[in-house]
Amino acid sequence: MNKFQVRCWLASVTFAVTGTACGQHQAVETISPEQIHAIVDANAGKVVIVNFWASWCPPCLEEFPDIIQLYNEKHDQGVEVLAVSMNMADEMPDIEAFLKDFQPPFDVRMASSVDDAFYEGVVTPWFGEIPITLVFDKKGEVAHFHRATVTYEQLTAEVESVQFHGTKI
Repeated sequence: MNKFQVRCWLASVTFAVTGTACGQHQAVETISPEQIHAIVDANAGKVVIVNFWASWCPPCLEEFPDIIQLYNEKHDQGVEVLAVSMNMADEMPDIEAFLKDFQPPFDVRMASSVDDAFYEGVVTPWFGEIPITLVFDKKGEVAHFHRATVTYEQLTAEVESVQFHGTKI
């Protein structure tokens, strides 16, 4: 049984409890900046990656498989990922199609608003451009802030640097 099959088997157990099967997501819930920070804080001692994306963003589509690969390889080593859609609420069918195509194994939410208050509540300076990827260190502080497409190699090097040395590269 490979890792994906094991995860699907575990997800089938989850499905029995929650009604969500492997590769399927329940309705995408909204998330506020305060909730994002609460998730980061709740994962103290772990490296947390928060990726802001949209279904209509070509660079987001390009980098998302790399983020999934990194999560699959590093999750058991204390790496968490939260993906936050910056789509508008009326674009839910697009979000659902995105999730069906990529089947991310981590939590996916939708921004509670797409405005300056949201951006400033997450990190400053951020003006709403996407993709944005934040790498939080084990103390919950932003160690890396990407304002462009991030690659698997970049993320891996940064995560390992923060994870094992507690430093930025």
